[in-house]
This record gives sequence, C-alpha cells and structure tokens, in this order.
Amino acid sequence: MADPKTDYAEPAYAQHQDKSKVPYYRSNLDDRISPDLKELLETYSQIPRDQQSAHIHRIRDLAWAIRQYPCTGSGGWLKPQLRQLPIYPEILTRAKEGATIIDIGTFVGHDLRRLVYDGASSEHLWGIDIVSHWDVSYELFNDRSRWKGHFLEADFLTAASSDAFAPLRANTDVIVISQVLHQWVWAQQVRGATALVALTKPGSLVVGNQMGKPDAGEVVPAGFTVPLYVQSPESFAKLWEEVGAATSTRWETQCWLRTWDHIGVDSKESAFMGPDVGILEFVARRTD
Repeated sequence: MADPKTDYAEPAYAQHQDKSKVPYYRSNLDDRISPDLKELLETYSQIPRDQQSAHIHRIRDLAWAIRQYPCTGSGGWLKPQLRQLPIYPEILTRAKEGATIIDIGTFVGHDLRRLVYDGASSEHLWGIDIVSHWDVSYELFNDRSRWKGHFLEADFLTAASSDAFAPLRANTDVIVISQVLHQWVWAQQVRGATALVALTKPGSLVVGNQMGKPDAGEVVPAGFTVPLYVQSPESFAKLWEEVGAATSTRWETQCWLRTWDHIGVDSKESAFMGPDVGILEFVARRTD
C-alpha cells in the first residue's frame, strides 16, 4: 500500500511556505546573477544590465507565489545548469540537428533558452512541469512572440498512459530532468525513472542533476517533513539497472559529484540539506 508521506507527485513542502520561516529564501539574489545570465538577458532578451536585478527579483516573486521550491527561494534557477554538464556539447549538437529534447521540471525554462541562444531551434524543445510557470517564463526572457517550442503542464509519472505525452512517447532523444527525482525516496525514484523510459528509444539520453553525496541514503533536510533519498554515483547506476530490468531496456550511466558552488549556490547556505550533500550530475544512455 502506498505511503502518502513518500508517494506523491508533488511535494507538500513546495506549497504554502512562509519565506521568513524557511532556510532557503534569500531576499537578495544579486550575487546569483551570473555572467552567463547577464549576457543571455542582455542579448537574447534585450534587457539592459542596469535593469536586470530589479527584473529578476520581480520574476522571483511571481514564481514564489506559484510554488515555494528551495531553488526558487535560493536563486538556484538563475544559473543555466544543463550547460554545466560534460555532455552538453553532444546535447547541443543533437539539438541543432533537430532532436526532440524535453525538460522535465522545466520551471522557467532557463536551460531551453540557453540551447536556443547557443544555436538550437526552439521548435523541437519541450518544457514539461506539473504546474505552469510559462507566463513567468515569457516575462523573464521577453520572448513570448519568438518562442516556437512547446510547454506542457502535466505529471510525467503518467507518461506511459496520458494522451498529453503521445507525441513524445518512444520519440524523445534527450530528457533533461534536474532537481526532480531527488524529491522522493528510493522506490519513488525508481518509479519516476521507469516513467521516463516510455518516452525514450535506443540511443536516448536522460541527463541532469540532483542532490548527491559519496554515500547514498535517506536524509530529511531542515524545514522538510519527508525523507529524500540522496544518490551516489554507485547507487544511481543501480537505480538504472533496476529500471532496465523492469522495462527490458539497457542503460549506461556516468555521474560526477560536485559542490553546490558548481551550480551557483553557496555551499554554506545549502548546509540545511545535510552533511556531505552536494550535487550529482548524471547521464543515463539507453544502449539496447
């Protein structure tokens, strides 16, 4: 029987949080506005640099009003995280060649905009999230009239059965899924990764990042009421072995443990996540 405390599509801690009572809300995000983002907003979005701080803080307030995710409060979404992955050149090459790329948990679609800025067409890019931040996304990047990609408000756990995912089933080249799977314990992470398989085909990639540490195990970060399973490179490989066995597919994984600073988040401010917890960057490649 499912445990409602750990078996959920969306975590309760992302809803109805008082920003003054959580450890991950920063009132000032100026030091999170990276050179990459300044360039993107100035060149792609036509927002002058002297207006960017006010623009970003206004956007964050709009996003926080929708859902109170830790990355929203801390400004972790301000750094284009996909571009940090060692495999990004391959992803960008595929995107330029017209590959179908979906970003699950896309939030405001920062990584998708970075792909476009780096030379990809937006026509084959999909942003998927369980709750829509699309209007906020368009305001952030000032591209409502130019964006030719797709946004889908849906629960990816229904990917194998929902009509909303029909165009993507067995047809997706790259799945980006950052800061999503780690919201669950082990069994639900297996369930989530298994749901992704329905969208893939031989040669597909599943890439992204999430919390990680050298020794895998459950943690309950400060301010949370539910446990999360934090993966290590070894446990992540075992997860995809289990998923492969359940779906008659084969997967090879690569992982890199990073500090929080690697994605633009102060490690000291992330201490509430628990000791030794950092970031796990990953690639799972379907090889059958």
